[in-house]
Order: sequence, then C-alpha cells, then structure tokens
Amino acid sequence: TSVWTPAGPGPFPLVVFVHGFDKGPLDYQRFCAALASSGFVVAAPSFPQEDPARGFPLDESHLGDEAADVSFVITSLTGDATADKVDGSEVAVVGHSDGADVALLVGYGHGTVDARVAAVVADAPDPMTVGIVPSRTPLLLVQGTADSVVPYSSSQTVFAQLESPVSYVTLVGADHLAPIAGGTPWTPVLDGDVAAFLDATVAGRGPGTTALAATLAASPLVRYTSKG
Repeated sequence: TSVWTPAGPGPFPLVVFVHGFDKGPLDYQRFCAALASSGFVVAAPSFPQEDPARGFPLDESHLGDEAADVSFVITSLTGDATADKVDGSEVAVVGHSDGADVALLVGYGHGTVDARVAAVVADAPDPMTVGIVPSRTPLLLVQGTADSVVPYSSSQTVFAQLESPVSYVTLVGADHLAPIAGGTPWTPVLDGDVAAFLDATVAGRGPGTTALAATLAASPLVRYTSKG
C-alpha cells in the first residue's frame, strides 16, 4: 500500500484510493499527492490481479474481494500505530474505473458495506450489479462525456440506482483516464471537486456541497446535478 501523508501533526481524515484495471497506485500518484496536500492521509493499495506491475494474470472478477481488502486497509491504518496521523472516525473511499466499482461496493453493496466509510467518490464506475443496501452515505459521482472505456451512460445508471445523497459532476468532453492522471483542463476541476466534497462530508470543514454546486455552475467544463 502506497501512502501519502499531509504535513503537520494530524490526525487527518483517511482516504483509501482504489486504482483501475491494468493500472496501479503509482499511475495515480499525482492525484493522491494532490488530495494529501488538501489535508487527507491517502492510502492506495495495489491489487495483484488488476495492477500489471505485480506480474499476475489480470482478472476483473475479484472486485468483491478487493472491497474486503479496502476494509482491511481501513482497519490497518486506523489502529494504534497510526493514531497520531489518521482520524479513524473520518474515512472515505475514492476509486477510478474498476476502483470506482469497488468503492461503490464498500459504500452500498450487499455483503460488502463498511459502516466506517462516511463518503464515497466514484469516478467512471460501471452500474452496480449486486444488491444495494439502503444508505445515507453521500456519493460524489464523476464521469466524462467522452469516456472511451466506460460509457457515460454508466454513471447515469448509478445515479438512478442509489437512494443516497448524490452529487453528480459531469466533465464535459473529458475522456476516461486523462482528467485524473493530470494535465487536462478538467484536472484542477476534478481535484477541487473531490477535495471540497470530502471536506464537506467527511472532514466537516469548508463551505459544503451547496457552495460546490454554485462554483461548478459557473464552469463550462462541467455539468452538475444532485439528489437526496
């Protein structure tokens, strides 16, 4: 597990970041470092059947196991050894692509929900195919309209599936990986949206999701909607 820690004494809210298929944590190090600079401890485990650097055959059929692994990481990092840096009462899960599917399982999937998770961010997820547990855990849902890997309609389906409070950010014209990898016009928007959402829902700081919506409404790069 790769860990990015903010400067200062802490404790800080914990974010577990879940990488996508055929990628590893270091493919997202720019995003994880940016989130850490916003005041979150970011832990990004490597899943051996999704991360090509591990040398195993790639297999997308173990997302439920990965959800259990996320819970294990939360347990490990909220223990006594890291109590000075990690606030175990402030936990979120953020994922991209297959990692977004895992984040949804941890937040809302029957048999995989972790009650310690106070907020979920899902960037370019597939629709949920398991039973969904009724929940009020807030979700930030993100996807680009020009996603060439996961159809944009997938996030629309997820928005309809969940009864939780959902903030839905559409990146107008954005593809699948580039905004979170970095160097695009959508990158600072994505970074700021995620940090502001987690500030409001997990850390209890910042102006809240209402102010986030007002900020996004002024940008031609995004569309914003919400429910719940």
